[in-house]
Amino acid sequence: MGHRKWSAPRRGSLAFAPRRRAKTLLPSVKHWPSWTEEPKLLGFIGYKAGSVTIRYIDDFPGSLTHGTEVAAQGTVISTPPNYLVGITVLVPDVYGEPKEVGRVFATELPKPLVERIRGIKPGAGDIAELERNLSRASEVRAIVASIPAEAGLSQKKPFLLEVGVSGTPESAFSFLKERLGSRIGVDQVFTPGSFVDVIGVTKGHGFTGVVARHGVKELPRKQRKTRRAVGAIGGRKPPYVTRFVPRAGQYGFHKRTEFNKRIMLVLQDGSPLTPPGGFPHFTVLRSPAVVLLGSVMGPPKRPVVLREPAKPPSYKLGAPKIESILYSDHVLEVTVP
Repeated sequence: MGHRKWSAPRRGSLAFAPRRRAKTLLPSVKHWPSWTEEPKLLGFIGYKAGSVTIRYIDDFPGSLTHGTEVAAQGTVISTPPNYLVGITVLVPDVYGEPKEVGRVFATELPKPLVERIRGIKPGAGDIAELERNLSRASEVRAIVASIPAEAGLSQKKPFLLEVGVSGTPESAFSFLKERLGSRIGVDQVFTPGSFVDVIGVTKGHGFTGVVARHGVKELPRKQRKTRRAVGAIGGRKPPYVTRFVPRAGQYGFHKRTEFNKRIMLVLQDGSPLTPPGGFPHFTVLRSPAVVLLGSVMGPPKRPVVLREPAKPPSYKLGAPKIESILYSDHVLEVTVP
């Protein structure tokens, strides 16, 4: 690996193996945190718009700048209303894993959903059959749809996602049954100051070599064959290459989860957050929006899932006191509710 005598740190984290491409733009969520509170949706679909600078009063406990004004990066997420289009009930199988026993769809569905997604029919499913399975159900999930056009994007095909619901299966089912076919706003799911997990797909870079993919050091200039490669891949007999050796392959477009991003702002109208000319590679915000503290994976327009925190911090914070929101040298006039 060039220019070392005895040892070096390994190249590339094994925490993300295998480094393969994500199957879809909107990732499925494997875990929904268990809650015993009143029924509510545990997730929401949004779209990354861009970054801003937030000036706010630091209120994190134990922070060295506690009580003073600080500036930090914030990410604007466009969050048009999600449609509650269906309900599904899951029961444990012989191995204890949740298995779907049936699903039901609303009688009135958004037109793009019926036209663009195959196999969805208004009113499909037997809701009475689902109720009979509630006694042995382990989980009840909501089937929500998000239409990118409502965020100002050009994509016509909606995104579908199964979202967990807090509470017991009986209370969760009655909660969804009352709201089946309605629109759910982001303010009905999250509040300013709370923490969320962001699940999405990173920016893709295609097939790359080991220098870009794993940070392997280039070999000396007088290397006989190649410089941007691993110096030795192992001398094992019979010959094989272990999984610990950095190799070329897919770089980016991976499913990732970032834990405990703080919600700084929730707006019913996101247009005040739009800089002059709109966000680069996005558009002018024409929908409700959420501002998160920190960065979010993926390029603009990339769909992300906001989820209740699986590993929440030990402390709770209220709504932050925001002094101003900036984009470059332009101050965005945002009225904090």
